[in-house]
Amino acid sequence: MYRKILLCVDNSSHSDYAVRQTGLFAQALGSTLVAAHVYAARLHDRRFADLEPGLPKEYQDPKRLGASRRTHDSLIGRGLGLISDSYLEAARAKLDRVSVEGKSIEGKNYVELVRESMNGYDLAVIGARGLGSASMNGQCPAEALGSVCERFVRRARTDVLVVKDSPRIGGKILVGIDGSPDSYAALRRALKLAQAIGACVEAVSCFDPNFHPVAFKSIAGVLSEKDANVFRFKEQEDLHDRIINRGLEDLYQGYLEGARIVAQGRGQQIETRLLTGKPAHELARLAREFEPMLLVVARFGLHRTDDLDIGSTAETIVRLAPGNVLVVNERSDDPPPAWSKEGEERLGSVPEFMRPMVKKAIESYARSRGLTEVTAEVVTAAKASHGVPLPGHGVEK
Repeated sequence: MYRKILLCVDNSSHSDYAVRQTGLFAQALGSTLVAAHVYAARLHDRRFADLEPGLPKEYQDPKRLGASRRTHDSLIGRGLGLISDSYLEAARAKLDRVSVEGKSIEGKNYVELVRESMNGYDLAVIGARGLGSASMNGQCPAEALGSVCERFVRRARTDVLVVKDSPRIGGKILVGIDGSPDSYAALRRALKLAQAIGACVEAVSCFDPNFHPVAFKSIAGVLSEKDANVFRFKEQEDLHDRIINRGLEDLYQGYLEGARIVAQGRGQQIETRLLTGKPAHELARLAREFEPMLLVVARFGLHRTDDLDIGSTAETIVRLAPGNVLVVNERSDDPPPAWSKEGEERLGSVPEFMRPMVKKAIESYARSRGLTEVTAEVVTAAKASHGVPLPGHGVEK
């Protein structure tokens, strides 16, 4: 599942949580582990140069200033490198029975971590806050994210585990489902992880029944009587009340049924839960109530666009959730495989609302095996081994 894991280290308390949680995952999954710390020697050089004009007059002599610069460069560059290596050694000491490669990297912290995460990693693990929060003398809000974590989560394109509390393994994993192919990819990731570590999975969907009434109330305050007649405002409002708002519950129950079928296809059972309200806030509230081992969300949801770095629901959950959050990123820049006529015919028996999710799951299966075309045989194989919800699941056709 996660063959190669990047562990971001900075010797803070949350980094320590991340080290220990990563060790548990690496043992359970048999993962290769690389711990990285970034130090900024060049930044200190620039700051020293900025301070030079304020030095006492006796230090302004060019020769003495040059000697000071050389001494500073040597001490800072070598010293920060030694500190970085010490952080990595301290992390290694906490990872019993796990082989760890250490990397000390010079540069801007989040920039270098993002760059490193592109080197074949399946998962990156980072503490929610770093050493900067310790300097706030307890004034940092309990659920605040550090700037490095927030920037890294936005830019990384691996799965990212944001660690907020002491490590746990087993228990319950909550997964957010919104009907998008990405959310079902997050579910599949959660199911694999649960199977490896002995956890159970609960799929959670949430819809907001109050949005349209609020929107119509806002519109009513600005529309003139003439415009309201043109817009047929009252009819539109009744339509939303009778069809859209009431139909949302059935729609999201269908999404949860799709999740249950995906799990059954893998020989696993899950719990499901339907909530009402703002999805990110309700998922965070549920996490506060039940304290799951992990909350899993897709980086993107139904409203993904090409220029988006992270969906608003995922970003808000990372900020608000009290515990550890896994942001799943299953997105390929490669074109999807072509579909044969027979392969497309196999999709005909899938309920329409589930068809995009099923198609994406089969394409993911084909792409992971280097296939360029989805045939009926590929659909059968995906159905049997990839948890794809097709009628007659598990029966060879």
